[in-house]
Amino acid sequence: MYTFDFLDAKHGDCFLVRWGTSDERVMLVDGGPGGVYRASLRGRLQQLGTPGGDAPPHLDVVCLSHVDDDHADGLVRLFRDMRQAQQDGDALPYAVDALWFNSVEELVDKRAPGLSASVKPLLERAATDAAVAASYQQGRDIRNAAGALHLDGNAPFGGPLTEGAEATLGDLDVTVVAPDEAALEELEERWRKAKQRGDPDVITAAYSDSSVPNLSSIVLLLRHEDRTALLTGDARGDHILTGLRDLGLLDDSEPLHVDLLKLPHHGSDRNVEAGFFEQVRADHYVVSADGIRHHHPNEDTLRWLVESRAPDDEYVIHLTNHIPFAEEELTRLSEGRAFDVDVREPAEQALVVTIGDRP
Repeated sequence: MYTFDFLDAKHGDCFLVRWGTSDERVMLVDGGPGGVYRASLRGRLQQLGTPGGDAPPHLDVVCLSHVDDDHADGLVRLFRDMRQAQQDGDALPYAVDALWFNSVEELVDKRAPGLSASVKPLLERAATDAAVAASYQQGRDIRNAAGALHLDGNAPFGGPLTEGAEATLGDLDVTVVAPDEAALEELEERWRKAKQRGDPDVITAAYSDSSVPNLSSIVLLLRHEDRTALLTGDARGDHILTGLRDLGLLDDSEPLHVDLLKLPHHGSDRNVEAGFFEQVRADHYVVSADGIRHHHPNEDTLRWLVESRAPDDEYVIHLTNHIPFAEEELTRLSEGRAFDVDVREPAEQALVVTIGDRP
């Protein structure tokens, strides 16, 4: 079995990857923005526990793609519950084997050891800005919880998850596609500029700029038996393609085919161009968004996706929420084409995609 449970994460990301048969294994990717943990994630995780509550829900991995509120808040709250139980001497509410998480500072230090520490005082001064303070505090909360719960170190990777890193969890093979070297170089350049100027406003502008956390976004290629999924976080499409080429997974002869592609940055037209969908094709495309706070998915992104495929290609575009403007655009695009649209109904806790037979 190879199943993905995409929860209603509002304008963010929060989903489970489940694989295996007799002994199901589980990865949690991101936790969504404020409210998602209590509204849906906590209840979904409780379903993983043994009948009667004899054992807590077991997670092989919790992965935070990057520090941004719409991905991190739910995980901050999950680890807060675990820390509270630990401090109270109670049984932990979840059994977590590993945490995969790249802080921006750790990625900067990967290229320039000690640089983040020299800039840290500026960052703390800049954190009076609400947006900066939220991201900075979430990253620090998760790092602190990881240490207290003995989950630091990104086991079994043993360091930051960057392009080319590989691991195996049972019969799930994991390859890190991004962040790539170009993204790390850009992050280092921004931090050096902040240090040279000695100006907290430089840090504030950088840390609140969505491109900065997005540069650190973890992109994973998962393989289970002969099925594949590309989980893109909020990474830029050009960095994803570069990583795939560097790893020998993509060349000019033909596009890469995966069974499931989670669209980068909730289907924003700022992270991908039309050529991205020409080079990466899928049987299942998933958009995690609600179209309320941000105009995601953008109609241009949907058009680029559909126009990259032949009219008789069969595939499914999944939406985690009813989004009128997106559904109207997909209805228009579907004329004379064979693709299907699947939308999570409000009464359903999750949009479940099981990878099996080709659509």
